[in-house]
Amino acid sequence: MNTKVSNTKGQLSATIFGSTGLIGGFLADLLAEDKDFSKVYLANRREIEIPNNPTIEQKIVDFDKLEQYPELFSVDVTFVCLGTTMKTAGSKEAFEKVDKHLVHKIAQMAKEHACPKLLMISSLGADSKSNNFYLKTKGEAEDLVRKDGPEQLSILRPSLLLGERSEFRFGELIAQKLMPIFSFLLVGGLRKYRPIKARDVAKAMQILSKEEKDHKVYQSNQIKTLVEQHK
Repeated sequence: MNTKVSNTKGQLSATIFGSTGLIGGFLADLLAEDKDFSKVYLANRREIEIPNNPTIEQKIVDFDKLEQYPELFSVDVTFVCLGTTMKTAGSKEAFEKVDKHLVHKIAQMAKEHACPKLLMISSLGADSKSNNFYLKTKGEAEDLVRKDGPEQLSILRPSLLLGERSEFRFGELIAQKLMPIFSFLLVGGLRKYRPIKARDVAKAMQILSKEEKDHKVYQSNQIKTLVEQHK
């Protein structure tokens, strides 16, 4: 039985997978203040501080047993902001479990419960045919979601994210300091390599959640342009 929350104006419902991350955290804050959303579930492995807002409801989830949480998929929009690192995952298999297999399972469940729209964070350069393991895994995840997920799909491929993470990443911190200095050199087709604010990526997801798009991919520069157009 489909128990989807009503999608009349001002009554959109959504689930964010990955609200403990940089983009997902910003997205939760944005949707908490968005009058078009009446219910937003935050699906997390552990309890976190959440916005003090009746729109937001936290769900502690066993991601190996997603079938036990049908309410998370009986929504109007599914946001997938999941992502780990090889260092955190500890192995290629563990990395794939989160960044590919879990993302795929969420997309399958969303479609099964008639969620019409899914937005996911991927990576600049994602390509299932890449020789780079990280980019190959991200590309494979995209392919699986296209095949088995909701018809309305937006894939966002941000470049280096600017923002303060709760998890320390030394290499990323150095890149955040240096890349903005040289961004002016990245012009034309290289604009997509410019670093982007994590909050802008979250804002783009918020904007796109209210538009009908079928299998659209947004490169980093396109994400920034979208946000600037809606200011």
